[in-house]
Amino acid sequence: MRLAGSPSWRISEDRWPESFDWALWFRAAERIDVGPGGVVPGAADVEPLPDSSTDLSDADELAAGWLAWWQLLIELPPLSPPSDPAHPPAVLAFSPPDFPGLANWPVLRRAVTRRWRRAHDWHTARMKAGFEADRSGDDRIGRVMAELERELGRKGRPFSLEFVLLPVRDDQVRQIGPERYFVPERLYDGPQWPGLLRGLVLPRA
Repeated sequence: MRLAGSPSWRISEDRWPESFDWALWFRAAERIDVGPGGVVPGAADVEPLPDSSTDLSDADELAAGWLAWWQLLIELPPLSPPSDPAHPPAVLAFSPPDFPGLANWPVLRRAVTRRWRRAHDWHTARMKAGFEADRSGDDRIGRVMAELERELGRKGRPFSLEFVLLPVRDDQVRQIGPERYFVPERLYDGPQWPGLLRGLVLPRA
């Protein structure tokens, strides 16, 4: 939100983030042994779980590659039109069909290039179900801020927050930048979220 003529607070959600969804699907589908902790969330909500296509002997490389992939996705700058067509945005390094950003982890890259369409189909089905359930927008943010501003007796100070929603079996909000957080979808859509949001916003407002 921004008020006309004056700076204001801004809270945005990134629901159905394609690149993160794909990485989560592959961690689940290939049984990649990277558990939750830090910026890594819990297991993806993938049902039914597809068969793995990789060998157990490659487990260490898959885990190292996936963890690096996840961290690099977090660090990617926002997608914007490239000023030089010869140097496309960094996000394209983790895009189909070749996923060149995974070149250092050939086993993972082979699995991803073979199966990315299945990950994409899962992601697309999630979006479709979300739109049908009318989960594309949420006015609870506005209500939380309005209540907080009434209590403070003033408008909230300018700040910016972004919530990246993930389809994971997790109940933890994970900070991935000064103003950016991973939030499990089930937590964001559940009754606990207004209280959690208030706790994140209060020190900034």
